[in-house]
Amino acid sequence: MNQSPAKKLIIKRCYIAVQAVFLITSAAACKSGQILDQEINENPVAERNQNPDKADSVAYQEIIFRKEAAIENYNATPKRDFDVLHMELDLSFDYLRQEVIGKAELSIVPYFHPIDVLVLDARDFEFNGVFFAQNDHREPVNYTYDGQQIRLDLPRLLTRLDTFRISLDYIAFPERNAGDGSEAISDAKGLYFIDPLDTLPDKPRMIWTQGETAHNSKWFPTIDAPNEKFTQLLKLTLPDTLVSVSNGELVRQEKLEGGMRRDYWEMKLPHSAYLAAFAIGDFGKVEANWEGVPLGYYVEKGHEKGAEKVFKNTPEMIGFFSDILGVRYPWPKYDQVVVRDFVSGAMENTTVSIFMEELRLSEREAIDSEWDYIIAHELFHQWFGDYVTTESWANLTLNEAFANYSEFLWNEYKYGEDEAKLKLVAEMENYFAEAETKQVDLIRFDYGEAEDMFDSHSYSKGGAILHMLREHLGKEAFYEALRFYLRTHAFSTVEVHDLRLAFERVSGEDLNWFFNQWFLDKGHPELHFEVDYSDPNNILISVSQRQDLTETPLYQLPLQVS
Repeated sequence: MNQSPAKKLIIKRCYIAVQAVFLITSAAACKSGQILDQEINENPVAERNQNPDKADSVAYQEIIFRKEAAIENYNATPKRDFDVLHMELDLSFDYLRQEVIGKAELSIVPYFHPIDVLVLDARDFEFNGVFFAQNDHREPVNYTYDGQQIRLDLPRLLTRLDTFRISLDYIAFPERNAGDGSEAISDAKGLYFIDPLDTLPDKPRMIWTQGETAHNSKWFPTIDAPNEKFTQLLKLTLPDTLVSVSNGELVRQEKLEGGMRRDYWEMKLPHSAYLAAFAIGDFGKVEANWEGVPLGYYVEKGHEKGAEKVFKNTPEMIGFFSDILGVRYPWPKYDQVVVRDFVSGAMENTTVSIFMEELRLSEREAIDSEWDYIIAHELFHQWFGDYVTTESWANLTLNEAFANYSEFLWNEYKYGEDEAKLKLVAEMENYFAEAETKQVDLIRFDYGEAEDMFDSHSYSKGGAILHMLREHLGKEAFYEALRFYLRTHAFSTVEVHDLRLAFERVSGEDLNWFFNQWFLDKGHPELHFEVDYSDPNNILISVSQRQDLTETPLYQLPLQVS
């Protein structure tokens, strides 16, 4: 802090809400943090202890009700009874009936405790055969099915030393009981047939998937939870005139009778079930490259020149993100696919992001396109979300806050600080607009549906909080902590405390105060400022927090004055 020798500067610790670091370009003094006087509600627990006769008071019963509701509404991280090691799918499609004909083989091992029952998510299936296999022995397995999950009675009690395989022949019906989706994801079919009979002149025939949060179990049986990761081999049977793109690498193409073809897509690195994806269509492909990593931009034929312009910054983005994170892009390739009628803006499936049709532009239309923000967002997910994944939807901001913040980081690098600050202001306005009617913890286990987590808290507030943390710790410590976090939890899943511990490990600072108030509590500071200029040598700044302290924390807000 610089100080003018002509003026006396007195600084006391002051708690103040700022986006990053609040700078006052004058000598200043500040009073220690003040709190607006409020009436404090009677503490019913203390009252009960002091007055046993009031144990049944309305206030005390309200406390009991709230605590019971908190227990009842708690969405725990899914328990891991098994570890799915590998999934192999062989899929063909009935375009007329909009059905998926599948064969699935899952390699599985009990997670820790001995167990003899396996439950898989499989929504709206018909099963034609279910088999258990271990070593060279294969046998049918008894099961029950309720339309949502299949419960398999394993032939004996298995331990964590027993790796086995489950094979399932099935038909999946994505159109059945699809539901209305949510505000963030407008439908929940998991797999979508677009103009399946190729009868609409202005719409091409396509199939594509969208698995987040737990919609991929509409087209393959799995443990549909983010804390379950596996490798996969996906075999897709399609007309020889169409193109497929999926996770991992295309390792083989096999010609079949009747003008059909089978494509083999192999994913050798583990990822979560919701990130499994493919798209089939009459796509044109633009090829690019980043340091030996092949890149593909898939779009309807005739729009390749537009795609080349829309996605042109992808190689530079990958290089920039790899540099600042200190972790090279971790996957064997990266494809970006533009489809029709997508149910969200875009989805960060591992190695193959799928985008809404607004990115389908002609060469002329693409000249002034401004889609860098969504391209950066989905790309950054390849590290935060795919490489390191939230273990539960309650911790969704560990995926989405980083992807949101990547938009700021790219603007800062490519277009300058002013553009980046405008982006940050816009994101904060998104959050404040939502906060008018909704204030919830950033990390929250009491959501009604997992899709409820896809809000401006998880995205916009989360991104702004990461920026505050960068400004508090400094860029060097911030990025070094992200490197440690990514490398420590590579191909694994995390909760918010893993992130805190990474920042503490690198910075040497206890950051419970920061994570408790910003990630684990709700609301935001509401500040009142008073500035006293009566003494020209000592400018007195008084700051008080005026938020409702019965619902919102008293924030610790370090202040830098210069």
